[in-house]
Amino acid sequence: MRTLILGVVLLLAAAGPASAELKIGVLDYQALFQGYEGYDEAQNIFNKDLDAWQNQKQQMVTELLQAREDYEAQRLLFDPDTRQEREAQIARLEAELYQFEQDKFGPEGEAVRRNMELSEPIHEKIREVVKTVAEEEGYDLVLDVTGMVLYQKPEMLMNEKVGAALKSRG
Repeated sequence: MRTLILGVVLLLAAAGPASAELKIGVLDYQALFQGYEGYDEAQNIFNKDLDAWQNQKQQMVTELLQAREDYEAQRLLFDPDTRQEREAQIARLEAELYQFEQDKFGPEGEAVRRNMELSEPIHEKIREVVKTVAEEEGYDLVLDVTGMVLYQKPEMLMNEKVGAALKSRG
């Protein structure tokens, strides 16, 4: 990624005199995020929540494994109705475990939401400060070391020009 940033900077510098005035800043966003004073506290809260959810999950797994073990050990002694009841109970425990995993650890689960809830204030503060510093120091563009654009002067956006060109070309 650093070669990408270097390539962009070299391309802009070679583009001509107008681009020579372009002021670009680069920072390590991840280092800023992890070094921010509220990061450790947010991470500790998140880890406690994760541990609690993992403990709940482990209890559910233990209950399911015990139900399966009990069923296997006694199934020959069960009449068909009892066997069916126990199988339904195991299926219910499996479904509950799956639903719990999705609710807590799935792509839209509580862990993702909680992480965002705890980290968003830090991200917002960093974005605000990046914007303020960029404007005060006259930066046209601020990039993360990964190549992600963190700030650009509003006049650098080309949406109107490109949109008009698209319309004119049908």
